[in-house]
Amino acid sequence: MEDPDGELLTRVTETKDFVQRVLYDDSLDDWNLAKDFGEFLLRLDPEEILGHALLARAYRHLGDSQQALRELEQCRTRTAQGQLKPSEVEVFSPFLAKEEKLLSEGSARAEADRG
Repeated sequence: MEDPDGELLTRVTETKDFVQRVLYDDSLDDWNLAKDFGEFLLRLDPEEILGHALLARAYRHLGDSQQALRELEQCRTRTAQGQLKPSEVEVFSPFLAKEEKLLSEGSARAEADRG
């Protein structure tokens, strides 16, 4: 009997420094893994900022900037509504600023390429 969630969790735990590599280093060999784990976290708790953050970064790397922006907006909403603990604000504020900058640079490049 297959256990896709168990397989996913195994892949995440076998990835050295998974959260560090996704949130801080912005370097992961398998961005689909980050996407799948973000979706998994949101199935457990749709209000969890980590799931949205993982999806924002993964979608950007996978070339879906519109979905990345939607997930980033979910992160911003949670931050603005004061739903985060101080330790989460400390982690996610720099992440949001960096991701917003990277996405806006990508949008500007895409506009220039079209123009």
